[in-house]
Amino acid sequence: MPFLAIDQVDDFLEAVMHKYVKSDWKDISMPLQKYWFASRLFSKAKADEMEGDLVDWKLQINNPGNFKVTGLYADDTTNRVDMLTHGKMYWSTNTTNYTYDITESVFRGSKTQILNYIDVQEHAMFNDYFSGMEQLMFGPGPSSPTQTPRPPASLLWWIQPYNTASGYGNNAAAYQLAAGQTSAFLGMDPYGHSSVGAGGIKSTDYSGWRNRVGVYNTFSEDDAIDTIIECMDKCMFTPAHSYAELAPGQKPQWELLTTYSRVKAARKILQAGNDDLASDLAKYKGAVLLRGVPLVWIPAWSNQEFGLARTDGIVLGVNWATFKYWFAAGLRQVKRAPYQDKDKHNVRWRVMDDSGQIVCFDRRANFAVTSSVPVTEQD
Repeated sequence: MPFLAIDQVDDFLEAVMHKYVKSDWKDISMPLQKYWFASRLFSKAKADEMEGDLVDWKLQINNPGNFKVTGLYADDTTNRVDMLTHGKMYWSTNTTNYTYDITESVFRGSKTQILNYIDVQEHAMFNDYFSGMEQLMFGPGPSSPTQTPRPPASLLWWIQPYNTASGYGNNAAAYQLAAGQTSAFLGMDPYGHSSVGAGGIKSTDYSGWRNRVGVYNTFSEDDAIDTIIECMDKCMFTPAHSYAELAPGQKPQWELLTTYSRVKAARKILQAGNDDLASDLAKYKGAVLLRGVPLVWIPAWSNQEFGLARTDGIVLGVNWATFKYWFAAGLRQVKRAPYQDKDKHNVRWRVMDDSGQIVCFDRRANFAVTSSVPVTEQD
């Protein structure tokens, strides 16, 4: 196979790279056992693009209350109220890249050698993308409505854990668990967003826009397990009248996301062999199930080196039917043609741009249960 001239490298990579057979290799560079953004949100969003400066969706927050019992010659009465509001989230934009020098020795080899070399560079670029999005998806999310650059909302941004110091001034007591209460719909607005609310909708204005929270002291069947089950029971909303739902309530896609120490504790409870647990906590093909819902550990929350290890023993009840990753129109992993570095005439940049947002359409269908005592994860 003839060699490429230096001035042919860029056009070759852009135009014919995908046509050549590339060699196989093994990648041991990624630290986590599984990447949830790639499998749960990105893979579902292939056709989900939206035009404009932001993601916008409708949320019904009221009913007119016109129902009444009537008798003969009863007067008609009616109420008119605002029933809809709009959720909105601005796009988050990200980029990644790799570089190469057209005078590298590999570019004096065969076309197959060149493609094998560049294939690794492209793969590493996608690794960077999915690793970065995993950190953002399981991290804290935006710290303020005006944060620049703006990260996407995260799962824990949408599904707020219980906050004993919620910062709502004189009304703080209204958003706290009562004595003896272990769970309630008190997942309020994310930190720094109480003035605008999650997705532009204030949790203080609409109780239906709050996720459920729970607190436990020990991971036992009478404490944590009972609290998680209560949250699951009370986060299942079925509409009285069918309509074109964004997130169908009668078809939840549950998953209980937690840390490795919590899955380990659940296995020990199962090993104790309490027959009363059979309908609630079970094991199937090695997986721990709670009411038939998998309890799975999140490597991003358990791996100390990844920077997101949790100390609150969290169990996040996620209904994936209520979440979506929307791409900004025309900006779904857009790979740019190689271009010359401004200071190094032989160096080329290959850049991939992406823009999107993680959106939750129904916060109350999700919950966060946390430990009242610190829990240290060991990786």
